[in-house]
Amino acid sequence: MSIQVKDFMTTSVLTAAGNTTVGEVRTLMKREGIHALPIVEAIPLGALNIRGIVTATDLCLEMDDSRIIEEVLKPGLVHVIPPNTNAQSAAKNMLKHKIHHLVVMDDGKIVGMISSQDFVKLIANYALDTKTDTVI
Repeated sequence: MSIQVKDFMTTSVLTAAGNTTVGEVRTLMKREGIHALPIVEAIPLGALNIRGIVTATDLCLEMDDSRIIEEVLKPGLVHVIPPNTNAQSAAKNMLKHKIHHLVVMDDGKIVGMISSQDFVKLIANYALDTKTDTVI
């Protein structure tokens, strides 16, 4: 049995709409202690369209808190994976694309996020048996 992202992902994912200001996003991320925030728009049937992702690094580069967050997004840089993706594949995806966050979606809904910090926690909390690829 391999470890899947659903086994260690962060499940309480906050999002923001594209018309939210940079200042509002900055305040939310600081208050909640998060380093990345998907920017979304609702589409029919309760699904979400992810417009982009804002990171703490992005906010360090943007000084105008009155700007609309969608104006500072880098489109096309959101990487999405399903919850049953194995941990090794998710890690390779992050390394290949030089990113620190993956959005986990199932049936058009965000169900979690994986960050490089989640991988550090996984390694810190569990010993991995390399012969069976299971958590011991």
